[in-house]
Amino acid sequence: MTGFATSFRIGGRNVGPDAPCLIIAEGGVSHFGDMALARELVDLAADAGADAFKTQIFDVDRLIAHRADEWRQRLRPRNLTFEQCEELQERCRSRGLLFLATAHDESRIDWLKRLDVPAVKIGSGERNNPLFIRALASLGKPVILSTGMYREDDVRQALEACLQGGCREVALLHCVTAYPSPDADLNLRAMDVLSRIAPVPVGWSDHTADALAVYAAVARGARLIEKHITILRDVPNAQDWKVSAGPDNFADLVASIRRIETMLGRPVKEPAPCERGGEVWATKSLVAARDLDEGRRLANGDVVAKRPGDGIRPDRIAEVEGRTLRAPVSADAAILLDDLM
Repeated sequence: MTGFATSFRIGGRNVGPDAPCLIIAEGGVSHFGDMALARELVDLAADAGADAFKTQIFDVDRLIAHRADEWRQRLRPRNLTFEQCEELQERCRSRGLLFLATAHDESRIDWLKRLDVPAVKIGSGERNNPLFIRALASLGKPVILSTGMYREDDVRQALEACLQGGCREVALLHCVTAYPSPDADLNLRAMDVLSRIAPVPVGWSDHTADALAVYAAVARGARLIEKHITILRDVPNAQDWKVSAGPDNFADLVASIRRIETMLGRPVKEPAPCERGGEVWATKSLVAARDLDEGRRLANGDVVAKRPGDGIRPDRIAEVEGRTLRAPVSADAAILLDDLM
């Protein structure tokens, strides 16, 4: 598909092939409606060095049908008010974080407008819901779209809805909607498929129990990473904590992503600065195979390659063989062009 930006900015941060990975700390509903806990989540994200903090906003009665009442009642206490979102947004601002929110139903689209979020995050659950995606895309902000449970045609449908909404700045996140997702189902190569569908920034929204898939995704070129964070563990009737990083390991996860980015370097093959010494001690140069007399015409077997590489390179042996020595050369001594006639 065409018509999309290959890179763009979210809240002053570049997103694209030449930019650092945008790291989103997904607070989700791990505050359980407790604002003190929500503030701790923001601080966890900031202290770890994440770029953005994200929460989820919804009206339970607009989101979940009556026939799933147990689910509705479980989620109801985890609703945030608009004023609470404003408070979290201000805390993010004071801590240098972007504030993002996923609106799960139409009633919260206006909240995104009023909060003036720098980007619109669309959850995987909006698969085959193009009208809602189009409405979100029409807010005039970049879109970050998770694609858990999607097939390729579903991705194209969602991207078309974004175009219809006037949004050409879209990032796609490969995702597996299971908590936790088993290794055999992660299929990180699907990120390559997303890149082929449209030339947009592609990333990984992680639902695994540790960080290994995150690191693998970054090494494969993910330009965005979304990882759940939590303060509490072993919470009944909750699943996000099973796939979340916390105060004990989220900072390490962020730091490791930055290390991997440093390791990836540039798309060029050349000696690294740290190899300059090795270009002498680890490589070879041409030396006398044995004591050679003055006036000897060098033949095959008179010259061999040995370390260190401080003389004539072995690939220049044709410039040496067949020439005559001006002076005697002892065994293992370097053959120099000035020694030759």
